Amino acid sequence: MTLSPGSRLGPYEISAAIGAGGMGEVFRARDTKLGRDVAIKILPAALAQDAERVGRFRREAQILATLNHPNIAAIYGLEEANGTVGLVMELVAGDDLSQRLRTGPIPIDEAIAIAKQIAEALEEAHEKGIVHRDLKPANVKVTPEGKVKVLDFGLAKALDGGLRRFDQAQRGQGQPPGASDAELARAEPGRSVEASDSPTMSRHATEAGMIMGTAAYMSPEQARGKAVDKRADIWSFGVVLFEVLSGTRLFKGKTVSDTLAAVLKEEVPWTSLPPQTPLKVTQLLRRCLARDSRQRLRDIGEARMVLSEPLDSSTASASGPAAPGAAPARRSIHGAALALAVLASAGAGAWVWARLHPTSMPAATRFTIPMPAGQILAGNSGPAITRDGRTIAYVARDASGVARLYLRPLDRFESTPVPESEGAQQPFFSPSGDRVGFFARGKLMTAAVAGGAPTAIADGSYLTFGGTWGEDDTIVYVPTLMAGLLRIPASGGKPERLTQPDGASKGYGHAFPQYLPGGRGIVFTVWGGVDSEAPGTAFLPSNSSTWSKVTGSRWRVAYAASGHLLLGGPRNITAIPFEPGKPSSKAPPTLVVEDVFGSLNQVNSWFATSPAGTLVYVPGDAILGQLAWVDRGGNITKIENEPGRLADPLLSPDGTKVLFVQDTTLWIMELRRGTRTRLTFDRDGENRFTAWSRDGAAVYFASNRSGEWKIYSVPAAGGSATLLLNRPGVQFPMSSAPDGTLLFAERPAGNSTDLYLLSPKGEVTPFVVSPFSKVAGQFSPDGQLLAYGSDETGRDEVYVRSVVHPDDVVTVSTNGGRGPKWGPDGKELFYRRGDAFLAATITTANGKLSVGDSTKLFEVQAASGTSSQQGGYSVSPDGRRFLVQLPDPRAIPTQINVVLNWFEELKAKVPPR
Repeated sequence: MTLSPGSRLGPYEISAAIGAGGMGEVFRARDTKLGRDVAIKILPAALAQDAERVGRFRREAQILATLNHPNIAAIYGLEEANGTVGLVMELVAGDDLSQRLRTGPIPIDEAIAIAKQIAEALEEAHEKGIVHRDLKPANVKVTPEGKVKVLDFGLAKALDGGLRRFDQAQRGQGQPPGASDAELARAEPGRSVEASDSPTMSRHATEAGMIMGTAAYMSPEQARGKAVDKRADIWSFGVVLFEVLSGTRLFKGKTVSDTLAAVLKEEVPWTSLPPQTPLKVTQLLRRCLARDSRQRLRDIGEARMVLSEPLDSSTASASGPAAPGAAPARRSIHGAALALAVLASAGAGAWVWARLHPTSMPAATRFTIPMPAGQILAGNSGPAITRDGRTIAYVARDASGVARLYLRPLDRFESTPVPESEGAQQPFFSPSGDRVGFFARGKLMTAAVAGGAPTAIADGSYLTFGGTWGEDDTIVYVPTLMAGLLRIPASGGKPERLTQPDGASKGYGHAFPQYLPGGRGIVFTVWGGVDSEAPGTAFLPSNSSTWSKVTGSRWRVAYAASGHLLLGGPRNITAIPFEPGKPSSKAPPTLVVEDVFGSLNQVNSWFATSPAGTLVYVPGDAILGQLAWVDRGGNITKIENEPGRLADPLLSPDGTKVLFVQDTTLWIMELRRGTRTRLTFDRDGENRFTAWSRDGAAVYFASNRSGEWKIYSVPAAGGSATLLLNRPGVQFPMSSAPDGTLLFAERPAGNSTDLYLLSPKGEVTPFVVSPFSKVAGQFSPDGQLLAYGSDETGRDEVYVRSVVHPDDVVTVSTNGGRGPKWGPDGKELFYRRGDAFLAATITTANGKLSVGDSTKLFEVQAASGTSSQQGGYSVSPDGRRFLVQLPDPRAIPTQINVVLNWFEELKAKVPPR
């Protein structure tokens, strides 16, 4: 049946053709019964003749007709006559967004109002189980009164299945397959639709899936032909919102294939957004445009709530933070009430109550942020927090062992990973909170909180010691233990040295700097030093190279705007009054927070505070665990009945004893009887980083008893320690060879950890010296090969190198690895990847090294210890069992504690000056 002006389809009299496209022709018609104008979409003949397809379409249309919302173009009915099938729809006046965008971006206030109405339409559909699947500017109309109407809801699904044959027929007629009705309705006769306009299409991507949608706006899972759910609409919503704000299409390509490739791979150009875009809108876009649907915004209702809130002055490029303690803007009552209902079940309802009733907030409000299943906090540091107290940054690793940086607004339900932040550690925010700094893959990096890939601005190292961002837009950081404090513009440049560690006299390391407000100076930690006035917390005034001691605490320090210094410690936080430039209080520190997780090897407590009065910290006890045997099948036999606090357990060569660190002293435990022998004492300073001699008669270790970390040996049966190596830098023993050669690592005042060999005669030979860090070095049983870990690819991997021919090296792991250990015959090498224990075969054929495929043995969560030297496990002499320390639940950092309005409580415990 051919329709033309004057012809009828049931009670509808055709007035004019509106357009034609791959999904059918669209006509304007008059409803002669009700006296109203409607739009009728006529299905293509190829579909209308398919009885099964028409039946399915009829059922889908019945479902779509249940949508009754002011922002959704209504479906009035379905008409069938003489082989013609027509869908009767509301006729919407006005331009669609693609027409509006021809003149450039839409003003921010209007764009947000439009986006809010789109979100309301999607929310209505999603609540009824309907997914649009083809959201794009051409399917969103704005009436002259400013009312948004979303068109073609669910038609992509309704028309699914039979379109392949129809597409083929259309190709034979020279028409773009599946071009959208709105697009072709606007096209002049003979005008072709550009590939970047990404017409609505359907094509078989695989036998299991079909791509449906519009290429430039479809989600990555749609582009791959995978099954989709409401999160596909959330992606498309983000793409549309980005376009109306920026005036530019987010993903482009000369062909549909190019466009799909852009959807799958191209980074979002966040700088295309107007500088005035509110920060909360940019953050919403980041969550909508997460390529991994599991990381994407879960519900479009959350977007509607964000867009319903009053706009504030904070933008992605704000020049300054909110005033300390300033009350946040009042939220939508409806949205906040919903958030309250959900958050209260997780203990965080007080946050929403405080936002609604800032004047009635209690003295301190506490709640927790749990990590998702399979994630634990990592990164050699705890969370960072913006100065306004609204957003935190933290590092977490998944079961595969990959650590990433995440951002979490405290009034949101989900965290967002920072792109390309694998291997991140020690985050810190800019004063305005619009950027975040961190270390990763041997570099100091910065990234926009609003989204986008990070930028490397300076060299770091495998193990860094903190950074801080000043109000003058400079960053002070410590790339390696003995480097001192370096300062660099946040945009990059040449680092300037602010302090130089003095070695044994006044400390070998300066660590964890923090800028004070108003540019009044920097507080930091001084490590080591035989001078009693040296170790502890120091204050460096602005424009000065002379620092002074504030207190004796050598743990990481943080300044609180309440007028205090917060001093980290083993499992707690203490506080003292502090005012820059004035003598320190002689009163001892006061305990203010208990049960705080920390990194013993960096004496770094995992906490942070903001001038707004918010405290965030990680609870737990890092070294609480139980020794156990795990066989190659993953069966566990506990050695200890109760958890204890010991670190870096290391099995003796004969498998009868365990060397471990407790606090700062070395001990040996006999496994058969459970007896313990102390090897070092408190007066000997700190002692860590251990290795056995090959015959088990002696223990090598590092100690700072002379001020700097040097290598000593002590008889395993007990006795006096002997200094083995004294040279500039910091040295740590790693492994011994059968001939008595000792492998050690050295951290110079540079950016890497290098490997050296110390012969029994005291001769030092460089073994692996490069700009990359090397850790966990282990001699093979015959001493001819050396396994170690390195970050030279940007990710921790395991390598094996010939001792005789150092240029002969093979990469053992391919997807990450750490903590290599040799089997008894030297032909098998074990290592860890996250919680998995793997084994690889190592052979030497024709004088060249070769490595076989790695085999996974089992998975078990094992403590990594306080250092990266041992890998957190040992191999039994027969290679059949592994000695591990099973972490107590309190030793697994899986949540962040948040305390709002904490300063009043702090000042009650420790009155400021």
